[in-house]
Amino acid sequence: MLFGKSRAIQHKKMQTRSYIVAGHRFSIGMAEGEIETLLPSLEPFETASAGEELFGITVDNNIQPSWRGERVGRFPCPSATFEVYRQNNGAYQILVLDDSNIPCAFLQSDAGYRNFTIATRGSMKSRAFGLNNALMVAYTLCTAPYRTLLMHSSVIENGGKAYMFLGASGQGKSTHSDLWVKHIDGSTLINDDNPVLRIADDGTPYIYGSPWSGKRPIYRHVHYPIAGMAAIEQEKENRIHKEPIPIAFGILLSSCSTLKFDKKVHMNICGTITGVLERLAVHTLYCRPDKEAAELSHNTL
Repeated sequence: MLFGKSRAIQHKKMQTRSYIVAGHRFSIGMAEGEIETLLPSLEPFETASAGEELFGITVDNNIQPSWRGERVGRFPCPSATFEVYRQNNGAYQILVLDDSNIPCAFLQSDAGYRNFTIATRGSMKSRAFGLNNALMVAYTLCTAPYRTLLMHSSVIENGGKAYMFLGASGQGKSTHSDLWVKHIDGSTLINDDNPVLRIADDGTPYIYGSPWSGKRPIYRHVHYPIAGMAAIEQEKENRIHKEPIPIAFGILLSSCSTLKFDKKVHMNICGTITGVLERLAVHTLYCRPDKEAAELSHNTL
């Protein structure tokens, strides 16, 4: 797959900033002024404090893929499509393609997943899209061993606890969250697309706000213990039931970034899901987009 020539502006001063998302620290170095332009959602997560970083990213638009090693495959995901190559030492080269299957970013890792280089291509919109998706891949690769999941979910906080709404795109996760905000007193939207779930040392699953929130800019640097989870499915009548463990496992697995091309990462993610289900149940809410549905899930979860 071709990755076009760089149109990067040369001789710009590099700047490096550090961030903390769900307790995981990382840094990004890129041309001065471009972090604010391409990654504005990171601003609430920036930190000036010292600490050990889990991984670091350098954005260098002059690099080109070598395509050495094994072609693992092409993986369509809700956010983007990824063309994945694994080198002989275990490092990855990953091409990020947009909705039109046009390459907009290239991610290269080292063998230990501690250092990454990203190149971007296209318009500012395409570069921002590619950079965000490459960052999400790097984040998932590095945090999976630490009982962390990057979820596809809309999340509400109420009474100091979090409620997660899961399901395929278009099933009404965001709509149901909006119904909670409108009809359930004290409800606040934490994140509307990609919150981060992390299990604490005592086994408690927490949900964290993240720099990734889909079409709505909800970038809150907060975290709350999870009180309930429900998969949303549209129906003409409102009803809810608790799922058995095997079904609940499948719902959670399909609701997180799995990076199934990496067996070790995938197994870590499966282990984290098992840990979540040791503490929490997963329900399925068959519902209409109305007040009664919000009250039903609130009273049940």
